[in-house]
Amino acid sequence: SLEKVVGNSLIWLGHNSFFLQLAGKRLMIDPVYGSIPFVKRRSQFPADPSIFRQIDYLLISHDHFDHLDKPSVARLVADNPQLKLFCGLNTGTLIKSWFPNLEVIEAAWYEQYVDGDFRLTFLPAQHWSKRGVSDGGERLWGSFMIQGDSITIYNSGDTGYARHFEEIAGFFSHIDYCMVGIGAYKPRWFMKPNHISPYDALTASADLHAKVTIPMHYGTFDLSDEPLFDPPHVFAAEAKKRGMPVIIPELGEIIKLQSIR
Repeated sequence: SLEKVVGNSLIWLGHNSFFLQLAGKRLMIDPVYGSIPFVKRRSQFPADPSIFRQIDYLLISHDHFDHLDKPSVARLVADNPQLKLFCGLNTGTLIKSWFPNLEVIEAAWYEQYVDGDFRLTFLPAQHWSKRGVSDGGERLWGSFMIQGDSITIYNSGDTGYARHFEEIAGFFSHIDYCMVGIGAYKPRWFMKPNHISPYDALTASADLHAKVTIPMHYGTFDLSDEPLFDPPHVFAAEAKKRGMPVIIPELGEIIKLQSIR
C-alpha cells in the first residue's frame, strides 16, 4: 500500500513508469501495468494497480504504446476521478476522446502549469510520435521538469542525445534528480536519434548539471538488440568511472527525495 510512502519519494514501476510524491501531490508518469501490443512484459509490475489512489496528476510524455497505455490509464482514471492529465499538445485530445470527463492540461515546450508550491513544465525531447498508420508527428512528445518543496526533478521521456539538455539547463539552474532513459539503445546506427545510451544518459545529466542521475527505460520490454539487463550494468560502471552519483532503484523500492545542495 502507499501508506508506507511518507514525504517526498519516488517508486520505479518498470520502464518509464514512476509513482512520485512531491510537495503533497501524487503523480503517475507513463504508467504501464501489463504487457503492450506486440510486446510481452519481461518484468513483473511491482505493485497491485489498485493501490494508486488519491493521484493528483498523470504525466504522459508521448503517445507510443510503451508510454501511453490505454488500459492502464483507464484503470487510473476510474480509481482517481479528481485526476488531472498533463501532456503535450494533441496527446490530451486523444486521451480525452477515450475519457471525456478527464481534466486535461496540454502544453507546448517550455509551457508551465503552477499549482501553489508545485510546478510542472513540459520541455523538449528528440523523439517522435505515432500510434496508428497515418498519425505520425501529430502529437507533441517531450520531457518534464517537476518542482515542489525546493526539489527539482527532470524526467527525460524518450529521447536521443541532443542539444536540448544544455538548452534546458539554461532555464533551470538547480536540478536535483535527472531521470533518464538508458535502454533500447542498440544497434546505435538505428536507435541513436530516438533513444539514449547509458553513456549518453550520463552526459545528458552532466549537461543539465543534475546532482543525481536515475536510470529508466530498461529491463521491462525487449525493444532492441542489447541484452535486457545490460544497460544498468554499463550505466553503473560508467557512472563510477566518471565519479557521478546515481541511484539505481529496484522495482517497487521507495526512494526518498531531498533537495541536494
